[in-house]
Amino acid sequence: MKKISLPMTVLVVCVMGVVFSATSSRADLYWESIVETTGMSGKPDSSHGTKNYMTSYASRSDNVNRIVIMNFEEKTMIQMNPSQKTYHQTHLGEAPKPPMLIKDEKAAAKEKMMKQMLGNIKVTPTEETRKIGEYSCKKYLVSGMMMNSEYWLSKEVTGYDEMQQIIEKLKVIFDRNPMMKQMNAAGMLSQLDGFPVQIVMNLMKGKSVTTLKKIEQKTLDKSLFSIPEGYTKVDPPKPPMMMRPGGKGTGPGSGPGPAKP
Repeated sequence: MKKISLPMTVLVVCVMGVVFSATSSRADLYWESIVETTGMSGKPDSSHGTKNYMTSYASRSDNVNRIVIMNFEEKTMIQMNPSQKTYHQTHLGEAPKPPMLIKDEKAAAKEKMMKQMLGNIKVTPTEETRKIGEYSCKKYLVSGMMMNSEYWLSKEVTGYDEMQQIIEKLKVIFDRNPMMKQMNAAGMLSQLDGFPVQIVMNLMKGKSVTTLKKIEQKTLDKSLFSIPEGYTKVDPPKPPMMMRPGGKGTGPGSGPGPAKP
């Protein structure tokens, strides 16, 4: 299977999970979920928790070794590495650079291949329902980015009634990003009718299951959506699918380095 660059993958995952981001005009939203991963090639099965924060102007997701902040007003995404105290920033109104260095006819072929891999996100509602925790959920099938997912949505979750407010902001942002527009990310947000209580993602011969465990409305401090003091800005990780002149790959060892002045 061809590899996809880390910045693209993170951005897509944010889209796939952003419907968790229901928020209220009266209060901010905080929720916790459990992510269980099984059968991933070369990786042991694992289970870990995530913490998520949402306001009308920004969102934040705390994972095992990464914090992702999306600012809806500035249309930016910040990815932080807490252990290394580094961060890099992406403007959501721009498309990631093509994952290649060569400037010959191979470039066009690789760009075409990437568009085919990204594809167009397709949402298919089903009539299947089930109870997950305390919520009655309906199953939606979501395909795209070489992944097939199940979204179990409920309208009984706290904050669902106000969810459309934040979705409208996200749709505007995604429609201005060429890659997200290609994927029909805004269309996906419009078609998922409910708050995802559980997302089952099938990828790389394995499976990742994210399940909502706790959700509440409360006031969140603005500092949660800012870069803490002591963090160093670095360049985004280089895509693994890169070619030097002459056709030789750079390999997956290219990581982030200090940001250029």
